[in-house]
Amino acid sequence: MILHPIYTTLRDSELQQHVGLFVAELPMKIGVIEQEIASENREGACRAAHQLKGASSGYGFGELGLYAGRIEALCRDKTMPTDMLFRAVDDLIHCAERVSA
Repeated sequence: MILHPIYTTLRDSELQQHVGLFVAELPMKIGVIEQEIASENREGACRAAHQLKGASSGYGFGELGLYAGRIEALCRDKTMPTDMLFRAVDDLIHCAERVSA
């Protein structure tokens, strides 16, 4: 399957000028989620994923928001194995790699 870049759906908006900054900060935001999971702080991971989900949608990257939302939901499930959370983060990273300003 060919994976195409994901561009913002924002058009003629004041927020569009901030899209580049959002894209540049994605690795850091994802790193926070990974760090929280690694330190077994599911509440922190859930909060970071929730924030990324909202920001992704707000900047016009709905697909990325779906991946972040999946992590948020998985973190809320206390019985979810940590390796499953990391697999979801890997999926988020692969999606983020396609995001472009």
